[in-house]
Amino acid sequence: MNRRLLGNILIISIIILSFSGVFMYLKPYSKNMASVHTFFGLAFILLIVFHIINNKKPLFNYISGKNKSVFKKLQAPFIFGAIIIVAIGLFLNLPGLRKVYNFGNAFRNSQIGKFEETFDYDIIKLENAIGDISIDVEIKRGESFKYPLLAIWAEDSLGNYIETLYVSKVIATSNYSKEKEPEIIRRPEALPYWSHKRGIKASDGLFVPLGDAPDLDAVSGATPTSNFIVKSKASIRDYGNVRVLMEINQSFDWNEYYSQNRFPDDKVYSGNGYVGQPSLVYAASIDATSLTGEANYKIMEVIGHGHHSGQNGQLYPDVSNITSAKHIAERVILTVK
Repeated sequence: MNRRLLGNILIISIIILSFSGVFMYLKPYSKNMASVHTFFGLAFILLIVFHIINNKKPLFNYISGKNKSVFKKLQAPFIFGAIIIVAIGLFLNLPGLRKVYNFGNAFRNSQIGKFEETFDYDIIKLENAIGDISIDVEIKRGESFKYPLLAIWAEDSLGNYIETLYVSKVIATSNYSKEKEPEIIRRPEALPYWSHKRGIKASDGLFVPLGDAPDLDAVSGATPTSNFIVKSKASIRDYGNVRVLMEINQSFDWNEYYSQNRFPDDKVYSGNGYVGQPSLVYAASIDATSLTGEANYKIMEVIGHGHHSGQNGQLYPDVSNITSAKHIAERVILTVK
Protein backbone atom coordinates (compact mmCIF):
# COMPACT_ATOMS: atom_id res chain seq x y z
CA MET A 1 0.00 0.00 0.00
CA ASN A 2 1.20 3.54 -0.79
CA ARG A 3 2.88 4.97 2.33
CA ARG A 4 1.39 8.43 1.91
CA LEU A 5 -2.13 7.06 1.48
CA LEU A 6 -1.64 4.73 4.46
CA GLY A 7 -0.34 7.59 6.59
CA ASN A 8 -3.33 9.82 5.80
CA ILE A 9 -5.81 7.05 6.58
CA LEU A 10 -4.02 6.34 9.88
CA ILE A 11 -4.16 10.01 10.90
CA ILE A 12 -7.89 10.23 10.12
CA SER A 13 -8.53 6.97 12.01
CA ILE A 14 -6.63 8.25 15.06
CA ILE A 15 -8.71 11.45 15.08
CA ILE A 16 -11.98 9.51 14.88
CA LEU A 17 -10.86 7.00 17.54
CA SER A 18 -9.74 9.81 19.86
CA PHE A 19 -13.03 11.68 19.51
CA SER A 20 -15.20 8.58 19.93
CA GLY A 21 -13.08 7.36 22.86
CA VAL A 22 -13.39 10.66 24.77
CA PHE A 23 -17.12 10.76 23.97
CA MET A 24 -17.62 7.23 25.33
CA TYR A 25 -15.57 8.06 28.44
CA LEU A 26 -17.67 11.12 29.33
CA LYS A 27 -21.12 10.27 27.98
CA PRO A 28 -23.62 7.48 28.72
CA TYR A 29 -23.48 4.47 26.44
CA SER A 30 -24.47 5.15 22.83
CA LYS A 31 -24.78 2.19 20.46
CA ASN A 32 -24.10 4.41 17.42
CA MET A 33 -20.90 5.87 18.90
CA ALA A 34 -19.79 2.41 20.07
CA SER A 35 -20.30 1.15 16.52
CA VAL A 36 -18.14 3.95 15.10
CA HIS A 37 -15.41 3.35 17.68
CA THR A 38 -15.43 -0.43 17.09
CA PHE A 39 -15.31 -0.16 13.30
CA PHE A 40 -12.42 2.30 13.21
CA GLY A 41 -10.65 0.39 16.00
CA LEU A 42 -10.62 -2.77 13.91
CA ALA A 43 -9.70 -0.80 10.77
CA PHE A 44 -6.85 0.87 12.70
CA ILE A 45 -5.47 -2.54 13.72
CA LEU A 46 -5.53 -3.68 10.09
CA LEU A 47 -3.84 -0.47 8.92
CA ILE A 48 -1.15 -0.86 11.57
CA VAL A 49 -0.38 -4.32 10.19
CA PHE A 50 0.10 -2.81 6.70
CA HIS A 51 2.19 -0.02 8.23
CA ILE A 52 4.49 -2.54 9.93
CA ILE A 53 4.87 -4.52 6.68
CA ASN A 54 5.66 -1.37 4.66
CA ASN A 55 8.13 -0.05 7.24
CA LYS A 56 9.53 -3.18 8.83
CA LYS A 57 13.16 -2.22 8.34
CA PRO A 58 13.11 1.28 9.92
CA LEU A 59 10.74 0.05 12.64
CA PHE A 60 13.14 -2.77 13.46
CA ASN A 61 15.96 -0.22 13.71
CA TYR A 62 13.85 1.95 16.06
CA ILE A 63 13.16 -1.00 18.33
CA SER A 64 16.63 -2.56 18.27
CA GLY A 65 18.43 0.79 18.49
CA LYS A 66 20.81 -0.33 15.76
CA ASN A 67 23.87 1.91 15.50
CA LYS A 68 22.59 3.94 18.46
CA SER A 69 23.85 4.61 21.98
CA VAL A 70 23.13 2.20 24.85
CA PHE A 71 20.51 4.60 26.21
CA LYS A 72 18.58 4.65 22.94
CA LYS A 73 18.85 0.87 22.64
CA LEU A 74 17.12 0.56 26.02
CA GLN A 75 14.30 2.92 25.09
CA ALA A 76 12.08 0.32 23.41
CA PRO A 77 12.28 -2.37 26.15
CA PHE A 78 11.83 0.29 28.84
CA ILE A 79 8.70 1.73 27.18
CA PHE A 80 7.34 -1.76 26.45
CA GLY A 81 7.90 -2.82 30.08
CA ALA A 82 6.24 0.33 31.45
CA ILE A 83 3.18 -0.19 29.24
CA ILE A 84 2.90 -3.84 30.32
CA ILE A 85 3.08 -2.83 34.01
CA VAL A 86 0.34 -0.21 33.57
CA ALA A 87 -1.83 -2.69 31.63
CA ILE A 88 -1.46 -5.32 34.38
CA GLY A 89 -2.21 -2.71 37.04
CA LEU A 90 -5.38 -1.67 35.23
CA PHE A 91 -6.43 -5.29 34.77
CA LEU A 92 -5.90 -5.99 38.48
CA ASN A 93 -7.84 -2.82 39.36
CA LEU A 94 -5.06 -1.32 41.51
CA PRO A 95 -6.32 1.67 43.58
CA GLY A 96 -4.16 4.40 42.04
CA LEU A 97 -4.78 3.40 38.41
CA ARG A 98 -8.52 2.74 38.71
CA LYS A 99 -9.23 6.39 39.62
CA VAL A 100 -9.24 7.38 35.94
CA TYR A 101 -11.85 4.74 35.11
CA ASN A 102 -13.87 5.45 38.27
CA PHE A 103 -14.06 9.16 37.48
CA GLY A 104 -15.41 8.56 33.96
CA ASN A 105 -17.80 5.87 35.18
CA ALA A 106 -19.19 8.12 37.93
CA PHE A 107 -19.45 11.07 35.53
CA ARG A 108 -21.39 9.03 32.98
CA ASN A 109 -23.68 7.54 35.61
CA SER A 110 -24.45 10.95 37.14
CA GLN A 111 -25.93 12.08 33.82
CA ILE A 112 -28.61 9.39 34.01
CA GLY A 113 -29.14 9.60 37.78
CA LYS A 114 -27.30 6.38 38.52
CA PHE A 115 -24.75 6.11 41.33
CA GLU A 116 -22.42 3.17 41.72
CA GLU A 117 -22.09 1.48 45.09
CA THR A 118 -18.64 1.22 46.62
CA PHE A 119 -17.64 -1.43 49.11
CA ASP A 120 -14.23 -0.05 50.01
CA TYR A 121 -13.79 0.16 53.79
CA ASP A 122 -11.20 1.83 55.98
CA ILE A 123 -10.19 -0.39 58.89
CA ILE A 124 -9.67 1.27 62.27
CA LYS A 125 -8.01 -1.46 64.29
CA LEU A 126 -7.42 -0.62 67.94
CA GLU A 127 -4.38 -2.79 68.60
CA ASN A 128 -4.11 -1.81 72.27
CA ALA A 129 -7.75 -2.43 73.19
CA ILE A 130 -8.09 -4.92 76.04
CA GLY A 131 -10.67 -7.68 76.39
CA ASP A 132 -11.56 -11.24 75.46
CA ILE A 133 -14.55 -10.34 73.29
CA SER A 134 -13.98 -8.97 69.78
CA ILE A 135 -16.29 -6.11 68.86
CA ASP A 136 -16.51 -4.89 65.25
CA VAL A 137 -18.77 -2.04 64.20
CA GLU A 138 -19.26 -1.50 60.47
CA ILE A 139 -20.53 1.88 59.32
CA LYS A 140 -21.53 2.32 55.70
CA ARG A 141 -21.55 5.99 54.87
CA GLY A 142 -24.84 7.60 53.91
CA GLU A 143 -25.54 10.50 51.59
CA SER A 144 -25.04 13.04 54.43
CA PHE A 145 -21.69 11.64 55.62
CA LYS A 146 -19.08 14.40 56.04
CA TYR A 147 -16.40 13.34 58.53
CA PRO A 148 -18.58 12.85 61.63
CA LEU A 149 -17.34 12.40 65.19
CA LEU A 150 -18.43 9.31 67.08
CA ALA A 151 -18.04 7.16 70.15
CA ILE A 152 -18.84 3.48 70.69
CA TRP A 153 -19.24 2.01 74.16
CA ALA A 154 -20.78 -0.83 76.18
CA GLU A 155 -23.20 -0.70 79.07
CA ASP A 156 -25.00 -3.29 81.17
CA SER A 157 -28.68 -4.23 80.98
CA LEU A 158 -29.55 -1.47 83.48
CA GLY A 159 -27.88 1.20 81.40
CA ASN A 160 -24.73 1.54 83.50
CA TYR A 161 -21.60 2.48 81.56
CA ILE A 162 -18.97 -0.28 81.31
CA GLU A 163 -16.26 0.92 78.95
CA THR A 164 -15.54 2.86 75.78
CA LEU A 165 -14.72 0.73 72.74
CA TYR A 166 -13.82 3.57 70.36
CA VAL A 167 -13.90 7.35 70.31
CA SER A 168 -12.67 9.87 67.73
CA LYS A 169 -9.23 11.01 68.84
CA VAL A 170 -10.07 14.70 68.58
CA ILE A 171 -12.84 14.18 71.15
CA ALA A 172 -10.64 12.04 73.41
CA THR A 173 -7.99 14.80 73.52
CA SER A 174 -9.92 17.99 72.62
CA ASN A 175 -6.94 18.69 70.36
CA TYR A 176 -7.94 19.57 66.80
CA SER A 177 -4.50 20.55 65.55
CA LYS A 178 -2.32 18.40 63.28
CA GLU A 179 0.73 20.43 64.27
CA LYS A 180 2.92 20.03 67.35
CA GLU A 181 1.21 22.95 69.07
CA PRO A 182 -2.19 21.82 70.39
CA GLU A 183 -5.39 23.57 69.36
CA ILE A 184 -7.71 22.90 72.27
CA ILE A 185 -11.38 23.17 71.39
CA ARG A 186 -14.05 22.10 73.85
CA ARG A 187 -17.01 20.34 72.22
CA PRO A 188 -19.66 19.55 74.88
CA GLU A 189 -22.32 19.48 72.13
CA ALA A 190 -20.58 16.83 70.03
CA LEU A 191 -21.21 13.55 71.92
CA PRO A 192 -23.05 14.50 75.12
CA TYR A 193 -24.80 11.18 75.76
CA TRP A 194 -21.52 9.23 75.70
CA SER A 195 -19.52 11.81 77.65
CA HIS A 196 -22.09 11.99 80.45
CA LYS A 197 -22.42 8.18 80.52
CA ARG A 198 -18.65 7.96 80.95
CA GLY A 199 -19.15 10.33 83.87
CA ILE A 200 -15.67 11.83 84.26
CA LYS A 201 -15.42 15.60 84.57
CA ALA A 202 -12.41 17.43 83.21
CA SER A 203 -10.69 20.25 85.09
CA ASP A 204 -12.99 22.84 83.48
CA GLY A 205 -16.12 21.06 84.70
CA LEU A 206 -17.13 19.60 81.33
CA PHE A 207 -17.61 15.88 80.77
CA VAL A 208 -15.69 16.06 77.49
CA PRO A 209 -12.15 14.62 77.93
CA LEU A 210 -9.32 17.14 78.10
CA GLY A 211 -6.07 15.51 77.01
CA ASP A 212 -5.31 13.36 80.03
CA ALA A 213 -7.76 10.44 79.75
CA PRO A 214 -5.94 7.13 80.45
CA ASP A 215 -9.11 5.09 79.91
CA LEU A 216 -9.32 6.34 76.31
CA ASP A 217 -5.69 6.07 75.20
CA ALA A 218 -6.06 2.55 73.80
CA VAL A 219 -9.44 3.11 72.14
CA SER A 220 -9.10 6.53 70.49
CA GLY A 221 -8.59 6.51 66.75
CA ALA A 222 -8.66 8.53 63.56
CA THR A 223 -11.84 10.24 62.39
CA PRO A 224 -13.27 8.18 59.50
CA THR A 225 -13.47 9.69 56.02
CA SER A 226 -15.44 6.96 54.24
CA ASN A 227 -17.01 3.55 54.88
CA PHE A 228 -15.17 2.04 57.83
CA ILE A 229 -15.00 -0.80 60.31
CA VAL A 230 -13.90 -0.25 63.91
CA LYS A 231 -12.19 -3.33 65.35
CA SER A 232 -12.01 -3.25 69.13
CA LYS A 233 -12.19 -5.54 72.16
CA ALA A 234 -14.28 -5.55 75.31
CA SER A 235 -14.31 -7.09 78.78
CA ILE A 236 -18.06 -7.71 79.01
CA ARG A 237 -18.36 -11.45 79.58
CA ASP A 238 -19.16 -11.09 83.29
CA TYR A 239 -21.93 -8.51 82.82
CA GLY A 240 -24.62 -10.83 81.46
CA ASN A 241 -26.79 -9.18 78.83
CA VAL A 242 -25.20 -5.97 77.59
CA ARG A 243 -25.79 -3.26 75.04
CA VAL A 244 -23.36 -1.69 72.58
CA LEU A 245 -24.13 1.92 71.72
CA MET A 246 -22.82 4.40 69.18
CA GLU A 247 -23.24 8.16 69.23
CA ILE A 248 -22.53 10.06 66.02
CA ASN A 249 -22.58 13.78 65.29
CA GLN A 250 -21.79 16.11 62.41
CA SER A 251 -21.26 19.86 62.72
CA PHE A 252 -23.19 22.56 60.87
CA ASP A 253 -25.84 20.22 59.42
CA TRP A 254 -28.70 22.57 60.26
CA ASN A 255 -32.21 21.89 59.06
CA GLU A 256 -35.56 23.69 59.23
CA TYR A 257 -36.04 22.94 62.94
CA TYR A 258 -32.44 22.98 64.12
CA SER A 259 -31.67 26.26 62.37
CA GLN A 260 -28.84 28.63 63.26
CA ASN A 261 -31.15 30.90 65.27
CA ARG A 262 -33.29 28.17 66.94
CA PHE A 263 -31.89 28.67 70.49
CA PRO A 264 -30.75 32.32 70.69
CA ASP A 265 -30.09 32.23 74.45
CA ASP A 266 -27.99 29.05 74.33
CA LYS A 267 -24.35 30.07 74.77
CA VAL A 268 -23.10 26.96 73.00
CA TYR A 269 -25.70 26.56 70.24
CA SER A 270 -25.77 30.27 69.37
CA GLY A 271 -22.28 31.02 70.63
CA ASN A 272 -19.03 29.09 70.38
CA GLY A 273 -20.42 25.65 69.53
CA TYR A 274 -20.00 23.65 66.32
CA VAL A 275 -23.67 22.83 66.23
CA GLY A 276 -26.40 21.69 63.89
CA GLN A 277 -28.70 18.73 64.35
CA PRO A 278 -27.97 16.94 67.65
CA SER A 279 -26.09 13.68 67.93
CA LEU A 280 -27.86 10.44 67.07
CA VAL A 281 -27.56 7.38 69.31
CA TYR A 282 -27.64 3.83 67.92
CA ALA A 283 -27.83 0.63 69.99
CA ALA A 284 -27.91 -3.16 69.76
CA SER A 285 -28.32 -5.71 72.56
CA ILE A 286 -26.06 -8.69 73.13
CA ASP A 287 -27.40 -11.80 74.84
CA ALA A 288 -24.88 -13.30 77.26
CA THR A 289 -25.62 -16.77 75.87
CA SER A 290 -24.37 -15.66 72.43
CA LEU A 291 -20.80 -15.04 73.63
CA THR A 292 -19.58 -18.42 72.45
CA GLY A 293 -16.81 -17.41 70.05
CA GLU A 294 -19.06 -17.68 66.99
CA ALA A 295 -19.69 -14.44 65.11
CA ASN A 296 -22.97 -12.83 66.14
CA TYR A 297 -24.35 -10.04 63.94
CA LYS A 298 -26.73 -7.27 64.98
CA ILE A 299 -28.18 -4.25 63.21
CA MET A 300 -27.71 -1.15 65.37
CA GLU A 301 -30.88 0.97 65.40
CA VAL A 302 -31.46 4.64 66.28
CA ILE A 303 -32.87 4.95 69.82
CA GLY A 304 -32.77 8.74 70.26
CA HIS A 305 -30.59 11.83 70.21
CA GLY A 306 -28.44 13.81 72.62
CA HIS A 307 -28.98 17.39 73.84
CA HIS A 308 -28.55 19.94 71.05
CA SER A 309 -25.80 21.81 72.93
CA GLY A 310 -24.60 19.14 75.35
CA GLN A 311 -26.08 20.67 78.50
CA ASN A 312 -27.02 17.27 79.88
CA GLY A 313 -26.64 13.55 79.32
CA GLN A 314 -30.26 12.75 78.61
CA LEU A 315 -31.43 10.59 75.73
CA TYR A 316 -34.31 12.12 73.77
CA PRO A 317 -36.30 9.34 72.01
CA ASP A 318 -38.22 11.70 69.68
CA VAL A 319 -36.19 12.03 66.47
CA SER A 320 -38.98 13.50 64.33
CA ASN A 321 -37.11 16.81 63.94
CA ILE A 322 -33.94 15.05 62.80
CA THR A 323 -33.65 14.94 59.00
CA SER A 324 -30.37 14.63 57.10
CA ALA A 325 -28.48 13.47 60.21
CA LYS A 326 -30.37 10.18 59.90
CA HIS A 327 -28.47 9.61 56.67
CA ILE A 328 -24.93 10.15 57.99
CA ALA A 329 -24.81 6.36 58.32
CA GLU A 330 -26.73 4.23 55.84
CA ARG A 331 -26.31 1.17 58.04
CA VAL A 332 -24.51 0.20 61.25
CA ILE A 333 -23.71 -3.48 61.84
CA LEU A 334 -22.35 -4.85 65.10
CA THR A 335 -20.33 -8.08 65.06
CA VAL A 336 -19.50 -9.80 68.36
CA LYS A 337 -17.30 -12.87 68.71
